[in-house]
Amino acid sequence: MFVGVDVAARWLDVAFGPSGEVLRVSNPEGIPALLERLPSGAVVGLEATGTYYRPLAYALFRAGFRVYVLNPAAVKAFGRSLLRRAKTDKADARLIARFLSERYQDLTPYQPSDDALALLSVLVRLWDGLTSDWVGVLNRLHAWEYAVPGLSVLVRYVPSTIDDLRARVLREALAIAASDPLLSSWLQAIRSLPGFGPVLGLKVLAYSGDLRRFHSARAYAAFTGLTPRLVQSGEARERARISRVGPSRLRGVFYMAAMVAYRCSPDHRAFVEALVARGKPKKVAFTALANRLARAVWAVCVRG
Repeated sequence: MFVGVDVAARWLDVAFGPSGEVLRVSNPEGIPALLERLPSGAVVGLEATGTYYRPLAYALFRAGFRVYVLNPAAVKAFGRSLLRRAKTDKADARLIARFLSERYQDLTPYQPSDDALALLSVLVRLWDGLTSDWVGVLNRLHAWEYAVPGLSVLVRYVPSTIDDLRARVLREALAIAASDPLLSSWLQAIRSLPGFGPVLGLKVLAYSGDLRRFHSARAYAAFTGLTPRLVQSGEARERARISRVGPSRLRGVFYMAAMVAYRCSPDHRAFVEALVARGKPKKVAFTALANRLARAVWAVCVRG
């Protein structure tokens, strides 16, 4: 049986087949009851919706079910091809079940990350969130202190408190990476490349997951969304833009590393300047360099 699950923050809509019964359970409290309802040998598909899908995917994997975490863009495009007239949670669950039943042979089953890598991923995401919150707090306090002079105490206290928490989370993430042999070797390999320091290296590991699940450097680069997508029809001129299908924060990491590598590596500077000399905008050249760095990361980590 192909089971489709539409994941929301507080509940799960579970379709037992493309046209079967749809059951709603709470997320994540209702997961144990759902596992008991699933028939033996069921194949389950669910979309990668933020972090809300992770408890169910992990529980299904531990229970022995074959699980597929699907790209929401692929499921949405599949739904458009069917000319659907309804867009509800139940309809989405049945759509996922149908998509899975027709496409599962071309998909890669879900495989959870090792415990150390999963914990590192959570800490780096927390650090990223604290960083954006910290900047937001600084901006708001800076604006408010002119209108409300009594906020001067908070201006001195709040930013330092958040900054201390950021530093503590980052130290913990670095300690976890150093204590795990695989993560330590990967972080060291990434830092050997131009443009990468400890923070960018941690972000690559956190947002990439297990690099060994990609069969080639090209496949990993495609996961990042930095690979070009060619658009050509009839006599229309060809246009190529990056696909943007992967984690946006991961693309940001490689773009930042590309700018650093451009400044500190003569070879990478020559690569960018050669593209610019051919008429490419500098932003496009940096994106091409980010693509090259993504392939290099996979090569030094997986192939050594």
